[in-house]
Amino acid sequence: MNSKKEISNTIILIPARLGSKRLPKKVIKKINGTPLIVHVANRIIQMNIGKVVVASGDEQISEILDKFKITSHLTLGNHKSGSDRIYEIFNRFYKSYKIIVNLQGDMPYFSKELIVRTLDLMENKEVDIATSAIKLKEKEKDDANVVKVKVKINKSKEGYAEDFLRTFSCSNDLYHHIGIYVYKSKSLRRFVSLKQTKNEKIRKLEQMRALDNNLKIKVALTNDEPMSVDTNSDLRKTRYFFKKKYIKTNV
Repeated sequence: MNSKKEISNTIILIPARLGSKRLPKKVIKKINGTPLIVHVANRIIQMNIGKVVVASGDEQISEILDKFKITSHLTLGNHKSGSDRIYEIFNRFYKSYKIIVNLQGDMPYFSKELIVRTLDLMENKEVDIATSAIKLKEKEKDDANVVKVKVKINKSKEGYAEDFLRTFSCSNDLYHHIGIYVYKSKSLRRFVSLKQTKNEKIRKLEQMRALDNNLKIKVALTNDEPMSVDTNSDLRKTRYFFKKKYIKTNV
């Protein structure tokens, strides 16, 4: 993804809300003095991949983003998933964009290569949704907070998702799923038009709605593990990382 046309056709929408269950109000928790959601938005803005907008579920988030001059729109009501939330903003304000990236609002640090690698999967016309995965660590196998994707990876380090799980099954085809989704505009419209499936509700995984309705999700295997904040432990580790990073870059 290098051309100006591709960049002009791409929008990165970041869903953000205060009602996260494992770590309430995590998107406004401060890391090195700056709210988490601001780190996420600024990180992707600096990459110049496309227009960046936050789909905000709460006025408090929007007020914070306004202070940092980051574009956001307040969404309506309770949405079933992050993709439903970003679709509202896409449909209301940004219908002209062809490629939509759903970037999680709790990932303060990630590489440009990770995003571009996932975006490049959309060059295949058969792909409805693109996402990424990394090798599953031994300690993550029994961790229900780590979402696993079942996928047969080919020589190009790509493959189509067969299942998404929170539990571990004895399989060589399970990887740690990274929660970045890239949609074609028609795929996002179709996704939000579908009813939540039983698997989506039980597993609390929105991607199951797509799989259960035969949308093709292609997965890129990567070595670029992003930093994600889901728990207090994650928050402490992230704060330590940013403190070290800040010190190193200011020596």
